[in-house]
Amino acid sequence: MSEMERLQYVLFERFHRRAPGIDKLDRLWDAAVLLPLVRTEEGVCVLFEERAHTLRRQPGEICFPGGKYECSDDGFRTTAVRETCEELGLQPQDITVCGELDCLVTHNGPIIHPFVGMIDDISRITYSKDEVECVFTVPLKELLAQEPERGSVQLADRPGEDFPFELVPQRQRSWRMNKSYYVYFYRWQDKVIWGLTARMLYAFLYRSRKELTEFLTAEARK
Repeated sequence: MSEMERLQYVLFERFHRRAPGIDKLDRLWDAAVLLPLVRTEEGVCVLFEERAHTLRRQPGEICFPGGKYECSDDGFRTTAVRETCEELGLQPQDITVCGELDCLVTHNGPIIHPFVGMIDDISRITYSKDEVECVFTVPLKELLAQEPERGSVQLADRPGEDFPFELVPQRQRSWRMNKSYYVYFYRWQDKVIWGLTARMLYAFLYRSRKELTEFLTAEARK
């Protein structure tokens, strides 16, 4: 075996059985959330949480139940169900997970793995007041009928004090515009659903609009 063949063998053994992931050297971390569907007197609804106003991070914002992945979790689905149970006072058997949406790599840390699921009985919810200010539902038909507002956010970067400008003298020291992205906004009564929650909601409605519309049409005929 030649040296190049030996190197080829070693690299093959090293990478062939390794599933590719996401480079997390920039201190990225994983989180999972559940986009919950529930049946109410108004029909099938999406359930939202309002974060407790006493929380240090994002107090009072509208979100889906979820949280940080833990090493003891058997996959991100487990994280989404565990966090939902902790926040809403449910048991795993109260939740039926339907599937997973595309993961979101955010600009400030977490890689979010969103799942769509159903809470079988909304009356079983006894949310944790340490984490949740209140829960509310929005009829699915109202969300499908609404065209969300959107606004753009611009991202920029600039080198830090330790940047080796002598290696790349052409690099500017000032802020440099990098890219922009859209933020979505849904309104419901006195609530504003925006940010990553609205982005996941938008993705869910966009990906399954045909199936959801057909379901709601069939429901209305009953």
